[in-house]
Amino acid sequence: MSKEVDFDNLKTLDIKKSKGKFKTFTNGSTIPETGIQPYLGKHLSINIDKILSVYPSEDGIGTQIHAEDNQSTWKVLEDIDTVITRLNE
Repeated sequence: MSKEVDFDNLKTLDIKKSKGKFKTFTNGSTIPETGIQPYLGKHLSINIDKILSVYPSEDGIGTQIHAEDNQSTWKVLEDIDTVITRLNE
């Protein structure tokens, strides 16, 4: 059973300012092959010690966060300015 994602109605979570090496974002990941998005819109906590770069998502929705040494790339729903601000809190 495939569910279409209404990207126009996705909303970021209300996340409070945080201190330390873990920052929380709104998960924007989808699994297009399955049509299931089990983590879409859920909290995603990232260890910022290993972040190499952040850039706008290629599909125009949210931001990509890339870790060094190809460890992981995450897609979050927050815009790039919000991500950068949160990383620098």
